[in-house]
Amino acid sequence: MAQPEEPTVTGTITLEDPLFARRGDVFNTPHEAKIITTGEPHTSVAVAVTDDRGLEVSKIVDDERSYPEPWRASGTRTVTEMDSFLAELKRRPLPDNTGTLWGNAERGAVRAIYNDHAGEGSTAAGWRDDILELKLKADADWIAWHQLSDKYMNQTKFGDLIEELRHTISSPDQADLLEIIDSVRTSTNGEFESGLDRANGSQKLSYKKEVSARAGAVGRELEVPQTITLQLRPWDGHPTLYPVHAYFRLDVTEGQLKLAVKLFPTGEIVRQAWAEVTARVTADIGMPVLAQP
Repeated sequence: MAQPEEPTVTGTITLEDPLFARRGDVFNTPHEAKIITTGEPHTSVAVAVTDDRGLEVSKIVDDERSYPEPWRASGTRTVTEMDSFLAELKRRPLPDNTGTLWGNAERGAVRAIYNDHAGEGSTAAGWRDDILELKLKADADWIAWHQLSDKYMNQTKFGDLIEELRHTISSPDQADLLEIIDSVRTSTNGEFESGLDRANGSQKLSYKKEVSARAGAVGRELEVPQTITLQLRPWDGHPTLYPVHAYFRLDVTEGQLKLAVKLFPTGEIVRQAWAEVTARVTADIGMPVLAQP
């Protein structure tokens, strides 16, 4: 059987000194405190024997803040751009045996852990607290359209919001869509017709018996679209814009016209964009990005 390691003693104390309480022996003769280094980094033990309490042992841990630099790297550093993330991983590469990459598409986040549990057959555990995180910012237009989706509102408010986002509309023509929103005339059995002049904000209402929807100034007819197409990306700075389709909806209730846009599901677009993100990281760093809940 292997013998336990003997402690290292700082000072003149020896293993024969009765200061030690070894193998169940207890000494009550007073002795001044001695400092013993145990082999644990930045840690020592103070041992003393007093009249009142007999043997006393106190663990002493150095204060890391009193040193000119930390004992080891720890903490989470966060960047919001892919280029910054890759540049930092080149400046300070991940170790081969303890470096890992973890990602989550819903959060748009990739975490590079420098001191993960060791791989390649090693059983060494890591603290997993030295981390570089990429946290992609959601694109402002992506957020705006999702907030707008399936919310009915009057022509004026709806038109103002669409005008702010017109740069993302690829079909139909942006100017035509705004004209449609401004002058759309729809009717149900409730006999409704509405037109809006955006130049001065005036609105005209009239009623007629039709079951149709049409738009356009006098002498020019524009088809009211069933769907529109947008060009969006989930995250700010992502290099690819994706076509996002949406229903263009009209609703007349008690003679009041409401308009809305309802996006088609965008989950598949997020997955496609995330695949491009992780592929770029893997190509640049040479490590796979593991899926994280």
